[in-house]
Amino acid sequence: MDRFLIVFRGEGIAEAEEPEDEAQVWDGWFHALGSALVDRGALSYGSVEVSSRLVGAKASSSALSGYAIIAAADFDDAVRIVRTCPIFDEKGAVEIAHLRQAASTR
Repeated sequence: MDRFLIVFRGEGIAEAEEPEDEAQVWDGWFHALGSALVDRGALSYGSVEVSSRLVGAKASSSALSGYAIIAAADFDDAVRIVRTCPIFDEKGAVEIAHLRQAASTR
């Protein structure tokens, strides 16, 4: 099985505004992934963008909402796994990146 980074994108909300039932929906989804879930990652409540070492941070336009890492056979399998993600109910989207194995060091 290969590893895939799942990046959640959607409208950010303030931490205090997150409805408890929404948290339960996400918890349930992560639990339902079972052994496919490698790293639950985290959901975020805002992000900044730094485009250069010489420029300060500014509000991000990417709507980064969090990440997780899953195990899947290939991209098609990764897409199948994330189809039930709660981000789609929040009018958000996901980006899937195939992670390559790190080179071993001796």
